[in-house]
Amino acid sequence: VVSTQSTGEIIDIDSDGSSGEEDSEFNTFESGSQYHRPSRSNFFSRLKNTIKDDEDTVDKLWVQNIDWMIKENKLNHNTDQYDNKRLILRRGKQFSMKLKLDKEFEPEKHSIVLTFFTGDKPAVSKSTLHTLHKVSQLQTSSWGYVIEKCEKAELTLSIMTAVSAPVGYYKLLIESFCSVENSPGSPNITQISCPEEIFILFNCWSPEDSVYLEDEELRREYVLNDTGLIWVGTHRDNEPIPWNFGQYEVCVLECAVYLLSNANLAVGARSDPVRISRALSALVNSHDDNGILWGRWTETFPPNSTDPTEWVGSVEILRQYLLNEEPVRYGQCWVFSGVLTTLLRCLGIPARSVTNFESGHDIDCSYSIDCHYDHEGKSVDQLDDSIWNFHVWNEAWFKRHDLPPGYDGWQAIDSTPQEASESVMRCGPCPLKAIKEGDVYLPYDTGFLFAEVNGDRIWWKVEKNGEMAVEYIDRRCIGKKISTKAVGSDEREDITHLYKYPEDSKEEQAVVEKVSQFGSRKEWNTKSVTRDVEVEILQETACMGSEIKIPIKIINGSAKFSRTVSLSAHVKCSAYTGRTDSKHPLIKTEATVVELSKEESDTVTISIAPEEYMKKVRAGSIMSMFLQLSVQETKQVYATKESFRIKKGAGVSIVCDKKTVKQYEEFDITCAYTNSTPTKLTRCYFYLEGPGIRRSKKLYCGTVQPNSTIERKLTLSAYRIGKRVMFVKFCNSKISNATDKMTIEVEEADTTEII
Repeated sequence: VVSTQSTGEIIDIDSDGSSGEEDSEFNTFESGSQYHRPSRSNFFSRLKNTIKDDEDTVDKLWVQNIDWMIKENKLNHNTDQYDNKRLILRRGKQFSMKLKLDKEFEPEKHSIVLTFFTGDKPAVSKSTLHTLHKVSQLQTSSWGYVIEKCEKAELTLSIMTAVSAPVGYYKLLIESFCSVENSPGSPNITQISCPEEIFILFNCWSPEDSVYLEDEELRREYVLNDTGLIWVGTHRDNEPIPWNFGQYEVCVLECAVYLLSNANLAVGARSDPVRISRALSALVNSHDDNGILWGRWTETFPPNSTDPTEWVGSVEILRQYLLNEEPVRYGQCWVFSGVLTTLLRCLGIPARSVTNFESGHDIDCSYSIDCHYDHEGKSVDQLDDSIWNFHVWNEAWFKRHDLPPGYDGWQAIDSTPQEASESVMRCGPCPLKAIKEGDVYLPYDTGFLFAEVNGDRIWWKVEKNGEMAVEYIDRRCIGKKISTKAVGSDEREDITHLYKYPEDSKEEQAVVEKVSQFGSRKEWNTKSVTRDVEVEILQETACMGSEIKIPIKIINGSAKFSRTVSLSAHVKCSAYTGRTDSKHPLIKTEATVVELSKEESDTVTISIAPEEYMKKVRAGSIMSMFLQLSVQETKQVYATKESFRIKKGAGVSIVCDKKTVKQYEEFDITCAYTNSTPTKLTRCYFYLEGPGIRRSKKLYCGTVQPNSTIERKLTLSAYRIGKRVMFVKFCNSKISNATDKMTIEVEEADTTEII
């Protein structure tokens, strides 16, 4: 692809001008930790040659030193926060490079040609090899360079990478041409293969890039921000948990390279954020391809593994994955989402984690969720589709050149292994507009995502002989309070309107009718009955160690007739996935009959004493109540499942003895936890992580007695300047999501102080 002239010679030099090996960062991503990076191009051999005498260099132009101007370029490309020592650029934006030559550059006699290439088999036809000649003007659509400054034997070049360039590592070959007297058609050529690689990212600052974001505030939130919040809980009672995305850590970019090299994705296809995001949605889980995380949804976890509720960020997960070259144990939906946000932001794709409360899981392409109960009014859990109390996925921002106009913008992507997409555990990217408009025939996985946010819940009654009939259709229970972190603040932003029209609106009804034409089941026949009895479950805060009360308000809407209502309620512990099987103990069963006069209401309260549930709950437990009502006079049936979190008290805190520190200056932090429950907590520890401060660490604190406080102190120093955040999580088998964070301002250190 690049011809090596018979008159040419090849020298392999370091950026300081001397022959040598590559920087140790390419062999280790962390001091003392061996990591074999994926093999890249061996297309150009490295021949070590020595210039012997002046006669050998008379008619040749040699490059003696290459200065990538890393500090200036990274600052100009908004990549100065990356800890990687190599030059990291955003495509479609020019950068500068200095070349020191062995003699004065004469434009009429000398010329320079740059060749950038990526992948194992670089080729012009695959857009993986680019030969750059000097041009009169740089354009974002193509590679090229201009001479910015020429001072005798030093050239400053301004180089443009194409805005459509594949992302990844690139190597550089420099060819210098020197015309020979009396032989103008046969110049002498030298070739320099530079061992240093540069990395090219997507560029959301460029209007020509597929990931372009117009608003600078959005770019800072969805690309540059290395910390965030992920919402968990129920639609009635939810809270954010802090998450360290940490996309600037060395191991993160290395992991992205490793994953892309293992993806079934051509190097040239890495220019497309659609293909990149779809590949990563498969590689974050380990179901098919030895990806990053094992998923596990159980009550307990094996030794030498990590309970998903213990993670506070993505960095330690990616570090373990690279060190061991095997999937990390374990993750659940918010962990998968946090890791995918990290990888997408690291590569320059705007991304955010999104939580859907009451998230449906359609397994038969009916775009609906089936639930069952028997003739005694008990839930038949083993037959049900699941409705997760919450489910976390991702959104990424880019254009969809593969779809008709109108589908650019936020795209839903899910790396949690749920259902196979084209025989691989992955989901998306899917335009939010396609979900909202019910365009379930568009790629990728639009139908599955539609059912998650807007499917109907179909209640089937199972008779003794096994026969089933549809008793009730709940059209409003799926997809509530779809949430993400607000731009520039820690508030919750409700983005439900991006996924669906308001419930019961004409637009929403038209979309549901449209989608039903593509489902595996066209319609359900329900009994035509009078439905004038309504039910409201009033929100109550369930606090660990105290009596829990669940008020149920029953309203007779009839202005003429009284109603007799039979009610049965079954309360269990459940996982956040909504599953309540034999492994989740039954806590309470209650049945009663309520007599209501016309237009009368009454409230039935389910009371649960501490001794009825304390020994049955663990970290992450949720109380799930199945409620079934039947009206004697009209045969109206109502059924629902509602979930309630058990509050453990926000007793964790992290404080620092300083608000501002110098880079590398030591400071002390104190972690504390107050046990406000009546239960002794054993085998407790604090889990800490902070981007730009230190890698993750566990501080063990043993047993915490009821109504007591325990503290642990730690001395730290920050190596990255700017506003830095430190996260802490208190971990115990009975406690989950007890998190806090602190912020400290890190100023640049005086160079003389470092020395």
